[in-house]
Amino acid sequence: MRCRTNRTVVPSAISTFRQSFAADLTLVEVADAPERIVRAVDAEAVARVLASVRVFSALTDTERTELTAHVRPRRFSRDEVVFHRDDAGGHLYVILSGSVKVAIPDEEGREVVVAVERDGAVFGELALFDDAPRSATVTALDETQVVTLARDDFLRVLERSPRATREILRLLARTVRRASGRIEDLVFLDVPGRVAKCLLDLATAYPGTDINLTQDDLASFVGATRVSVNRALADLEAQGAISVGRRHIAVKEPALLREQVRY
Repeated sequence: MRCRTNRTVVPSAISTFRQSFAADLTLVEVADAPERIVRAVDAEAVARVLASVRVFSALTDTERTELTAHVRPRRFSRDEVVFHRDDAGGHLYVILSGSVKVAIPDEEGREVVVAVERDGAVFGELALFDDAPRSATVTALDETQVVTLARDDFLRVLERSPRATREILRLLARTVRRASGRIEDLVFLDVPGRVAKCLLDLATAYPGTDINLTQDDLASFVGATRVSVNRALADLEAQGAISVGRRHIAVKEPALLREQVRY
């Protein structure tokens, strides 16, 4: 999702770290893994990033600094898979920059997109609690940088901090609410309504940014065919609600999108 706004933006810890991360760190290729691993990282910079993530903001500065010894930075190219459904789940991920889609594929290669996450988001936490395999496939939508934390180190954080435990419970509750909302949308909204609602939700979650989804991804997100989604997008663009580019959609008039959402 690219920023397309003329507003004055105060750099966050995540955006500041993103710049130094790209400029200063050396990448190495690992022979037995397709992912690229970052060899070194500034512990203080990572601690500042973790302070911006609600789960870790509950820790003291000293605890966050200690935690940086256990995080592992990684970088994924656009369309590169972070992990597949049914993979073993041993790590939690925090997005430093970029965005990912969370999708459930079927045996024929089709998929249902259940979430899009970007800067500051945490994903991959579910499998850390029940030792079950990954429940979804996560794919980078653009150049994406993350840090990972192993299960034992993550659980140690929760044991030491009741506030961090409450934040992870809040994160899990949000996942359940999001799933309930998706079911409601699928049952009660037509395709144009689901497309408008999806774009509104993403624009609200990430204000001031374009939505980096292909029309195929959006069709998977709203449970419709690409043809019907293309038609809905064309109608919304003709109304001036959105503008559609290659691999991205910009929301121009949220009020016009809200008019399409009729339960």
